[in-house]
Amino acid sequence: MESSKPKVLITGITGFLGSQVCKYFLEDGNYSVRGTVRNKNDERKMKPIQHAFGENNFSKLELFEADLLNPESLDNAIQGCDYVVHTASPLPAIVPKDENVLIRPAVEGTLSILRSCVKHKIKRIVITSSSLTMCVQPSNKKPVYNEEDWSDPNSCAPYDKSKTLAERAAWDFHSQLSDQEKFELVVINPAFIQGPALVQTDFSSGIVVRKIMNGDIPGAPKVMFPVVDVRDVALAHLRAIQVKEAANHRFILSDRSMWFKEMAQVLAQKYPSGFKINTSDIKYCTLKFASWFDASAKTLLPFWGLEFEMDNQKSKTILGIQYRPASEAVIEMAESLIQSGLLRSKKKTQCSS
Repeated sequence: MESSKPKVLITGITGFLGSQVCKYFLEDGNYSVRGTVRNKNDERKMKPIQHAFGENNFSKLELFEADLLNPESLDNAIQGCDYVVHTASPLPAIVPKDENVLIRPAVEGTLSILRSCVKHKIKRIVITSSSLTMCVQPSNKKPVYNEEDWSDPNSCAPYDKSKTLAERAAWDFHSQLSDQEKFELVVINPAFIQGPALVQTDFSSGIVVRKIMNGDIPGAPKVMFPVVDVRDVALAHLRAIQVKEAANHRFILSDRSMWFKEMAQVLAQKYPSGFKINTSDIKYCTLKFASWFDASAKTLLPFWGLEFEMDNQKSKTILGIQYRPASEAVIEMAESLIQSGLLRSKKKTQCSS
């Protein structure tokens, strides 16, 4: 019977990652799935996931409207659940002038959910954090980062800082619980997430690829990103609930690191015409100049010229993740953007006119 299945709440199911996480739990079939959205009547966000999940699975999904800054809405969604998977976190397309626009909902939303987990005796919560909580330090010269590392909030851009402070707050909260209150905590720390999108509205990872494809970025800065496929991250969230040994651990999710130029070259090879992909190098002074006007360019400056990897061994050993190639994830991101209409080939536009 459906009611006999353990119930899991997944927050932010209309997001790029949250939608894939929800799909994995629904397709697993061993859970009664509840998901939070900002507005159940927003067809622009709801219809794509309804199509992606399929009518049968979507009909089994229980929807709750919730807001990260509304503790009561989060509490209502958690009540009656056995597990929580918290993927929701603000990640705007444009870096805000006030960092608290990101920090406040990230930290307060996480703490509100953790308090409700205590109140409703949740067995385990999985929180989506980021590899950026590990690799942003005053002197980023470490060749490999692992789960023991922590970023320095004072060196972080607003989004990195919001994730670092939110995860720190989660572990601090958890450490102070009594034995009677304690639940199991798992944190997933994904790298730069690529791969196919189920959603058809703008999201940060997609905007980067779209800018590369449209020639909005004048060249390749000497910056490296650890990259991971969204489906591997989604599976990790499912395994983080299922695997007993995952309790009270952080897990890096990353296939390998790619230079920005390599990402552009991979896309240029796949799409030799129809797009304005620029694979030439840009100089540090150019990026520095751009950073005076563009906050997103400013976030890249601390990583200039740094070659590093994220140690993914723990996710392989405990969660059993077998990673899809990073280069394929970048291509599949572009493919899904084209299919959804978020990215349009100039060649196709000319042919149709």
